[in-house]
Amino acid sequence: MTISLRGLLGQSDLHLEVVVAGHPESVDAPISWVHSTELADPTPYLEGGELILLTGLAMKGNEADEDQRQYARRLVKAGVRGIGFGVGVRHREIPAWLIEQCERYGLPLFAVPAPTPFIAITKAVSRKLTDERQRGFTRSYHDQRQLMRSVHTLYPVSSIVSKLAEIVGGWAALINPAGTVIESSHRFLPVEISALGDALTFSVLGEAKFMNVKGYDVAVFHVASPAGDTLGYLVAGRKGSTGSLNHTPVAAAVSLLSLAISRSTDANRVLSRLRASMVRRCLEGRANSVRPYAHDLWDGMPAEPLCAMRLVGDMNALEAAQRLVEPFRKSLVKNLNPVVFGMVEDDLWVIVSQSNATEWVNQLSRDSGVVLGVSSGSTWYDMARARHEAYQAAAEAKTTGAASMQYGQGSGAGALENMLEPSLLRAFADLKLAPLRNVVFNLSTGPHANREAGDGADTLSVGAIDVLRAWIEARGTMEEAARKLEIHRHTMSKYMTRIARLLAVDLQDPGTVAELWFACRYARPDEA
Repeated sequence: MTISLRGLLGQSDLHLEVVVAGHPESVDAPISWVHSTELADPTPYLEGGELILLTGLAMKGNEADEDQRQYARRLVKAGVRGIGFGVGVRHREIPAWLIEQCERYGLPLFAVPAPTPFIAITKAVSRKLTDERQRGFTRSYHDQRQLMRSVHTLYPVSSIVSKLAEIVGGWAALINPAGTVIESSHRFLPVEISALGDALTFSVLGEAKFMNVKGYDVAVFHVASPAGDTLGYLVAGRKGSTGSLNHTPVAAAVSLLSLAISRSTDANRVLSRLRASMVRRCLEGRANSVRPYAHDLWDGMPAEPLCAMRLVGDMNALEAAQRLVEPFRKSLVKNLNPVVFGMVEDDLWVIVSQSNATEWVNQLSRDSGVVLGVSSGSTWYDMARARHEAYQAAAEAKTTGAASMQYGQGSGAGALENMLEPSLLRAFADLKLAPLRNVVFNLSTGPHANREAGDGADTLSVGAIDVLRAWIEARGTMEEAARKLEIHRHTMSKYMTRIARLLAVDLQDPGTVAELWFACRYARPDEA
């Protein structure tokens, strides 16, 4: 801590006596230096933060002359911390007019007894400032060493940003040239990046801007490559007023990031390609050939049973999702089993232990720009099936607008129809049921149980497509279909024989029945 007037007055060996307490802000503010002067107006020679020592050689009696009437006001305006008046040299007591001025303007005033030389006060402040400067150098050296160690980690950019936040006692974030956060020390930043406004517009290479946003002292540094290209912006903040944030480690982090980003970009590109190749092998059921490299790529492999996940979305959303599963970052993965992941054909594929699948689905589906498909339980050997399931589930989720979809929990056959264009389904139904389009069975003839004619002739007829639909819904049971249509089962059997002949199909073939079910489901209203 720097020395303040309160701390100086507390040193008993100096025997200083408070005459005017002054404002607490002045008493607790740091002293920059001690200056001895007898000038009536020393302000042209001050920078602010000084402690003034004087004996009053130019002061006559208890009346201030013309130059001394605004003495205390000028010192307060110049940022002086206080006045130390040496008694017993020129004056036995501090002049009353000086006491009255200090009380009026809140300027601290204390008496320095004759046995206490001014040099003792100067040395006390100088020792404190020297000690503080030394501690500052030591702290700065320690901070830079910590940042340097971050460069040698697997993910230097992420490590530098996290370590910087720890050093400044706040938060830090790296923003790409487009203004998107790509690395941050905290998942949720206390300051909206959009609130920084013009601070992200730099005209000078290596420029820095400072501001106070929502009670945070914020610094924005331009990060440029050695060649002068803009790599992004480093934003750091700490709760407090302007000046609370230590800018020295932020500037050091900028220099390290300018080198680390260029280097890590190439390394990450190679690592991403390796992960893509290896995760493709896993999805093909060849996990044994991948296992020797799993620790370096993903920090290990998840335990069986497994779930495969397919993530679909724009590249920014997929990159954000991939950062969640990075094994060497501070994320949810630290508390879960390892995760195998990689980009395959513009989709992010993730393989997790089934016991952790629900937690990962909740985390990965938070981004509205990502659609997630999840397979059922699987083994490494059977991963090809899981891949197919995750692919189908993601396709259905994308079609229905769901954030995520578990394979087998969709709408049954609807999961298949959601993957086809409605126009194609309608065309299929038209072609399949074309021979039955104008076929109507007359119910006024034949043995029909408990059926009476109504006012219209339509009540005594039924379309062939309705007959076929009733038979399919009854799972091919003649008695149940006949009961639904309120006709005799022999009549139902006769109608179905004719329908089979018109369609030229075998109604005992399950595939044929499935096709007819889809056709009846999507038959146009005027045909039904």
